[in-house]
Formats: sequence, C-alpha cells, structure tokens
Amino acid sequence: MEMTTTKKQELQRKADVLKQYEVYGYQIAYYLLENEQLAAQAATQALLELLQDEQFFIQPQTHQIQITKQVFMKQSLLTKMSKMK
Repeated sequence: MEMTTTKKQELQRKADVLKQYEVYGYQIAYYLLENEQLAAQAATQALLELLQDEQFFIQPQTHQIQITKQVFMKQSLLTKMSKMK
C-alpha cells in the first residue's frame, strides 16, 4: 500500500515539528531516568504519543513546548515504573 503525496507531506510536516523537540525531550527523560537506554526508550514512546495527537500540531509553539514537557515526563515515569516491576 503506497502513501499518497498528501499523506507523505503531512507525515513529513509532523516529523519536522517533532524534531524541534526531540533533544529537549530526551534531556528531560535523561534527567529523570539517569540512564541513556531508558531515556531513549521513554523519548521514543513520548514522540509516538505526540505523533498521534492531532491537536498538538495545531497549537502555538509555546503550548507545544508545555505539552512536550508533560508527555516526556509522563513517559519517563512510566518507563521507570515498568523497570521497577
């Protein structure tokens, strides 16, 4: 199944937005987890969550930063909890 040009452009636009927050989010995850592997795992999950949130992409940048921080913190804590079990 091939993606339409419009869907490819939309996915690329979303990827470009998420790239702006990737390093910032990883820094949050690493600060909370103090472990590179766990931080990378939490960051990946956070980016996937943001990718699925259509509303995130229509927010102003200041609001996107707040949402990013919340999602990365949440995923970091979930990752930490899952490793404690």
